Amino acid sequence: MMGTSGSARVAPIGGAIVVVFALVAGVCSVHAAELWDFIKVGKNVVKGPTWESRSGKAVVEVKKGQINIRVSYSDDLKSDAPDKLGRESIKISGKLGSDNSIQAICVFLDTDANPVKLTGRYMTREELEIWGDKRKIVTEKEIVFSHPPNFEFFGFLRQDARDE
Repeated sequence: MMGTSGSARVAPIGGAIVVVFALVAGVCSVHAAELWDFIKVGKNVVKGPTWESRSGKAVVEVKKGQINIRVSYSDDLKSDAPDKLGRESIKISGKLGSDNSIQAICVFLDTDANPVKLTGRYMTREELEIWGDKRKIVTEKEIVFSHPPNFEFFGFLRQDARDE
């Protein structure tokens, strides 16, 4: 009797270990350095109080609770390599909390601007989509930072699709 109940306990634990390894493998692949779309929205006070946007690409890397983002604006991207960054203009680094909140420092490269603290959020969602006769699971990732005192917003977006 003891041997039967002992082996019954091992099976759920063994299954749990397999699930944990699968989750760790999935998290590691999701958090590798990836090229994301970037948009900055802010007020332009030179021409009067108007909203202005600027876009580009960013490399986002999440490792062990640390997040690092390097940004190039569209006009600085390498035209011969559209999947690579050009001259980096912004560098953001910080900590990713267990609730997906981000506390970071933003540095504007090649300027005399002081680094600023940013608070943001990392969000993901999955949707089932049908592309012709194929069923795809689309994962949308989003990072949003507001720039104090909330006159600028930085947004990072990425979309991945895989077969169902």
